[in-house]
Amino acid sequence: MCPVSDMRPVHDWFLQRGLPLVLPRRVRARKLVQRSAPMVSAVGALTAVTMLLADVTGSDPDYGYAVRLGAIAVILIAAPFALEILHRLGTRMGEALRRWAAVLVMTIFVVIMPLTVSGWSGTAAAEAPVFIVISLLAVWLTYLGFGSIALWAFRFAWVQVGALGTLMSRALPLLMLTVVVYFTGELWQLSARMSRERLWQTIGFLSLVALLFMVATIRDEVRALRQERSERDDDATALLEDTPLASIHTGPAARTPLSLAEQANVVAVMVVAQAIQVVLFTAGLFVFFLALGMIAIPDDVTVLWSSEQTCAVGEPPCAGTWFGVHIPIPQTVVHMSLFVAVLSGLYFTVSTSVDPLYRERFFEPLIGDVAVSLAGRDAYRAVGQPDRFTA
Repeated sequence: MCPVSDMRPVHDWFLQRGLPLVLPRRVRARKLVQRSAPMVSAVGALTAVTMLLADVTGSDPDYGYAVRLGAIAVILIAAPFALEILHRLGTRMGEALRRWAAVLVMTIFVVIMPLTVSGWSGTAAAEAPVFIVISLLAVWLTYLGFGSIALWAFRFAWVQVGALGTLMSRALPLLMLTVVVYFTGELWQLSARMSRERLWQTIGFLSLVALLFMVATIRDEVRALRQERSERDDDATALLEDTPLASIHTGPAARTPLSLAEQANVVAVMVVAQAIQVVLFTAGLFVFFLALGMIAIPDDVTVLWSSEQTCAVGEPPCAGTWFGVHIPIPQTVVHMSLFVAVLSGLYFTVSTSVDPLYRERFFEPLIGDVAVSLAGRDAYRAVGQPDRFTA
């Protein structure tokens, strides 16, 4: 139970459920540097690890450069855990250390990483603006609540990962079809001649189509849920039981229309939760097709199907790269596997909207969870003028 004058547990509850845009701007603007530091740390650690692997797997590795990147990666990987521990201490000293730790993360990302990437030369000034823009973008996304939405969606998608296994087993006919497509010589020729830039453009286009389909489908689900709740006479007492909002919920709350930002927030949490499962499904197929290509297709057949696109005449196919990291798999196999996996992911996205078992295992629990959040939002709005409460 929390008094109306202390809304911190309520605010934390909305953030944990991925609904930051329900909260006032003043609340979302608090401690932006500390809250955005984990996102900056994650981006920095991923960048450092990728550059480290690209250097180590290259033909002429610079081990001093690799050691510096490794040290940065270790610090940035550990930073989110340290920030969370300091936050949980709940003391003034812990909060002060958290502020300094967040500033240290920002300094490493904006200053140390550009110097490391440039080899401590004068070109660091040219690299720094990119890192500054990324850090400012992370702060802005934190203000919008992107991290809150992503964390909630990931937790929900992980809990419901069993639904993904169910649908994958039902998608075996699709897998058999894509396996047949995978052994099509013309598609191999296209993959061999497609640059990595054009491949990513194609994947981006297909991903956009899938995203628009998910947004349209889920927006209808949210509208139907809202309509169903507006027609019911019972209040949200049962839904809000064992939540911080139970203490401020005194009876039926007026179900005011969602603002544009709130609608976008509710749709976003559902879209991201489904998108995570689509990405996991696509990544699993990508690994499957990579393994199939390595096991079933000899190098000479790869050269034949790709019209002898090799690094040199009489040589095996060119080795592949993945974000600059050299891998012992032909580049054509990488392109082909990624292309077919993304096509399968698009089909998976469409099929989830009509599959009754997937809806029962994934969509209905998701809609039920969102119903609790919407009930909490109505109770929060019913208190009136939330901006005047202590954050």
